Amino acid sequence: MKKLITILSITAAALMLSSCIVIGPFDDYEYGKPKTTTQVSEQEETSSSSTTQVVTTTTSSKYSILLKNNTSYAVTDWCVKKDNQVTFSNSSFNREIPAHGEDRITQLPEGYYKVFFSFEDEVQLNPWDYASSESIYLNQNVTYCLYEKSSVVISCKGAREAAAKPQFYLEGSDGSIIDLVAE
Repeated sequence: MKKLITILSITAAALMLSSCIVIGPFDDYEYGKPKTTTQVSEQEETSSSSTTQVVTTTTSSKYSILLKNNTSYAVTDWCVKKDNQVTFSNSSFNREIPAHGEDRITQLPEGYYKVFFSFEDEVQLNPWDYASSESIYLNQNVTYCLYEKSSVVISCKGAREAAAKPQFYLEGSDGSIIDLVAE
């Protein structure tokens, strides 16, 4: 009796641990790739017995954002957020862009995005370490150039201080100019 209970317990545990559960809708993706829809229509010609097959393949459009860092500062991390909910980057690690370097994020579906930047040199970045753009609508590949403009800080005594605080903005290949704001 003890052997039967032990065998049944082990079998039940093995069945529970070996099951595979898939969570979430996979309507738009097939194993990590965008889903493609293939429509096949057949047309028969009445004058001959041949069949013509027309295959139409449609895929959802994907776009990219190329960021060129035209500042003297290194961007320690950057990403884009779709509808302020889904974060896109090509890596789970920080995406550094050196001064006068560039980086690209690809496979972005059409929609509204915000671009986030950090210039902080820390191991663990916090949400308040990022500056962001206003919402942009992405429906084509776009290149953004990051520029800095300096502003002079005037003290209470009216004398100009030597330290200037840089302000950053993006200039897009679509002609847009977007100021960055601290989060």
